Amino acid sequence: MRTSGGKVAPSSRWPVLLRVVILLVSPLMLPIGAAIAATDGTVLDARTLLTLGINLGVIAFAVGSAIACLRATERARKAEATAANEAERYRLSESTLDTVLIVEPQVLLTVAETGEPEVLVASLPPALGVPRDATRLLHFAAWLDAPSAAELDAAIEALADRGEAFNLMLSTLRDRYVEVDGRAAGRTIVLKVRDLVGQRLELADLAAKHRQLEDQVASLRGLLEAQAGAGERARTESRPALDARFRSFDRLATAFAVFDASQRLTHFNQAYVELWQLDPEWLATLPRDGEILDRLRQARRLPEKADYRQWKKDWLSSYGSNAQIEDQWHLPDGRTLHVVADSEGEDGVTYLYENVTERLALESRYNALIQVQRETLDTLREGVAVFASNGRLRLYNQAFADIWRLSPRQLDGEPHIEEIIGWCRALHDAPEEWERTKAAVTGIVAERRPYESQFDRADGSVLACAALPLPDGGTLLTYVDVSDTKRVERALIERTEALEAADRLKTAFISHVSYELRTPLTNIIGFSELLASPIVGPLTEKQRDYLSDIQLSGRTLLAIIDDILDLATIDAGTLELKLSPVKVREVIDQAVQGVAERLKQDNVALDIGIEPGIDEFVADGRRVTQMLYNLFSNAIGFSEAGGTIKLTCGRENSMLAFAVEDQGVGIPEDYQQAVFDRFESRSHGSRHRGAGLGLSIVKSLAELHGGTVSLESAPGRGTRVKVLLPLTQAPAAETTETDEPLYKSSRAG
Repeated sequence: MRTSGGKVAPSSRWPVLLRVVILLVSPLMLPIGAAIAATDGTVLDARTLLTLGINLGVIAFAVGSAIACLRATERARKAEATAANEAERYRLSESTLDTVLIVEPQVLLTVAETGEPEVLVASLPPALGVPRDATRLLHFAAWLDAPSAAELDAAIEALADRGEAFNLMLSTLRDRYVEVDGRAAGRTIVLKVRDLVGQRLELADLAAKHRQLEDQVASLRGLLEAQAGAGERARTESRPALDARFRSFDRLATAFAVFDASQRLTHFNQAYVELWQLDPEWLATLPRDGEILDRLRQARRLPEKADYRQWKKDWLSSYGSNAQIEDQWHLPDGRTLHVVADSEGEDGVTYLYENVTERLALESRYNALIQVQRETLDTLREGVAVFASNGRLRLYNQAFADIWRLSPRQLDGEPHIEEIIGWCRALHDAPEEWERTKAAVTGIVAERRPYESQFDRADGSVLACAALPLPDGGTLLTYVDVSDTKRVERALIERTEALEAADRLKTAFISHVSYELRTPLTNIIGFSELLASPIVGPLTEKQRDYLSDIQLSGRTLLAIIDDILDLATIDAGTLELKLSPVKVREVIDQAVQGVAERLKQDNVALDIGIEPGIDEFVADGRRVTQMLYNLFSNAIGFSEAGGTIKLTCGRENSMLAFAVEDQGVGIPEDYQQAVFDRFESRSHGSRHRGAGLGLSIVKSLAELHGGTVSLESAPGRGTRVKVLLPLTQAPAAETTETDEPLYKSSRAG
């Protein structure tokens, strides 16, 4: 036998082996047979024995070799199947990794120690100006501005030489900012370039402006120092020459003004005019420093001071001090200036005015946001820790410190994740858990996925952990102490298992006892019927009454036992329905026949109404009769003498509806759901007595048919029970269930 692929199926390998062995052994058996025939029954000589031994050894070797070959083939087949499965798993993993990498806009580059650089993913928008080719990407000067390219070159060199990871915010030649992250993975350098958005973009823009201002200030100071070093040559230089020297300062965004030793304005730039909104023609008259301050005060452009005269005197005292004074001026219009007064001794004073309003506002918003985040985190019961892309702790709350019993002194220093893991191992030493946590925080590739876990610590507490990658490259870790919840959960599980075991034990006990009771009870009923027959002779009237009571009680008890057995069979899932076309009138007549004697004894009438067109449906006729019988028995038990029970049968959509209604005492609303529970039996002032299994049997059998049972009742208005059964079903296979009548006479509901 061969499979579809042309390979020999495992079940046919042994016959193939036997054929191979027979082919190998047959030539060897001929000499053996000939030798035996030649002896003609005499004792074999030594040569014959030697030949026989050699041939037998060759046979054994052939058989062993064939078995070894077959086993080697089987091992090779299993290894091939394992390799194929592993290759498929790697293929699926690679496909998933590619999907995850493409989701985030980025350029991911790897540079191995040996081999060409490779771009794994390049999905940044072209507007950023970041190349997608590995060679062009490594030529930083081709797409970054000069300072950014130099900074990245230095960071790459430190990463290659000392393994120092970096995270930089750089500017491209298209005046766009990108984040460049570099890590070392073994002997491979991984470089990731991402777009900057949100607050990180604002910070990068602010940092660039700050660097620009610092460069301008440095250039200005250099020029001023060069001017001061020129000495008496600068003093003798003509005014036009000085103007030409300072004309280049007009391009600076930082306002500056130069005053000579007599405190008169000698030079200023356009930014100075725009900052103080002064008349350039008036400034050209070379006003004194104090006059300018007075005019600015009158225009309410200077800081509000309680003692302006003293403040002015202190500020002008910088002349001749040969020192540098720095101050921040908070102007009435809301601006904030960083003012530097640089005194050159007898040469005068140079003022620099830097508008830091935007920077301070951004820093204030940033600090306020961090404070809000910190206070928000401190209100949480969950332990929260936020790690930056470099693996260092950026934010945490008190709950995190309490859960791992760490002090603020340890955490305020922004420790690395490895340090924190080392501290936490004292409470939970699980290398696999911590390796996964470390990978979630420090992973450089885009396969950073959120994960959740739960573990038991050595101190008996249970923690639920979750790691969530953040858009800026950071990671959020949360820890929740779920010890109480877990204990309650485990207690509930144990209690549920105990209840289920007790229920199974109860069901098994009831089933066993019921079977044991059924046999002697059947004998009692049989012998009572025998005694009542004419065969044993005449009986007195009292004896006949006694036998009648025995038969009635026995059959009632037998009916209860049968109901218990039915419920036990349903619970075990072994009750099978014999579905077949069933006549509606036949199942109703069989049920009525079972309660005819009780209807007569209790003086209760039965009114049957069948909707025209209702003839037959698909069901287990024997079980439908059992349901109707139980409904009749229940209704008779709650009916008064002279009352009437109504049975209606009709169609409701695709279902057949049987409804049995009595005129009894009714059932209170708070008890209506409980009537379908087992062994629930309440008389509510009626003559009804029973084991409380009738309606439970009806509900279970109706649900087995795919139907439902509903009840409508009110105290003093009777009860109406409706059973809905499907009109059509697929007939089941024949079962071995006995077809003996369920009821030989009336039985209790």
